[in-house]
Amino acid sequence: MIHKMIRVLVADDSGVAREVVNDGIKVHRNKRYIEIDNVDNGRAALDILKKKQIDIAFIDINMPGLKGPDVVAAMRETKSTDCLAVVISSNMDERAEAMLKHFGAYHFLQKPFRTEDVADIVATYMVMTTSYPILIVDDSATMRKLTRKILENSRFDFEIAEADSAQAALRALSTGKFKIVLTDFHMPGVDGIELAGSIRDLSSKIGIYMMSTNETTYLERSAAFVGISGFLKKPFTPQDIDTIMHEYLDINAPKFGKVRDMFSFLARDKKAS
Repeated sequence: MIHKMIRVLVADDSGVAREVVNDGIKVHRNKRYIEIDNVDNGRAALDILKKKQIDIAFIDINMPGLKGPDVVAAMRETKSTDCLAVVISSNMDERAEAMLKHFGAYHFLQKPFRTEDVADIVATYMVMTTSYPILIVDDSATMRKLTRKILENSRFDFEIAEADSAQAALRALSTGKFKIVLTDFHMPGVDGIELAGSIRDLSSKIGIYMMSTNETTYLERSAAFVGISGFLKKPFTPQDIDTIMHEYLDINAPKFGKVRDMFSFLARDKKAS
């Protein structure tokens, strides 16, 4: 498999911080070709984001001239709209946090951090950009199209296939290719719960996520009982997909990621207790 080059931007007015970030990035140089740009101010960072497509940007919150949150906010209008933005600082106030979350920052590294912390983020990026074969199961062509679009807007990379019934899904899954299944609950004949039971007979490792407009505790508990990995109430978003993928792949949740339980009844049970 040919892996594409990773372009990384390091923007911090502290030479020591830049060195720690660079050392963490270089941990992965034997796995990927990585190009690193280092700058010491926000304006120079934004210029690079405009000139080339940056994959990961480590951006200090407090820099001379243009602050980190302003750089992240302006990123949408550059070649680096899909960039994984990691902000770094000794502290972060509520206003900066709200702004960074609104403009799609991914994570926050608090100074002083270690080279290992940086290396973990680069490793996470490589996991995110690995292609995951996923099967959408829904009898509605419109819903399959909509679900495909949501997956395409996730931070993760998917190889997407579709099935219009439980029978078609089981035929596709018998190839052993698919790692993840998104199945609708309401389907004629065999519903999503029954399909999940059949999938679990095939494999305990496939991630199975139930999609439904209903959010009844009974339905969710039934889904959990047959071994479904999580429940997605329609309508859901690319951020919901990101959250379940972090869970499925056992990746640490990012600071600015969406927080959700895999089943909403778990949140209700927590409140009740």
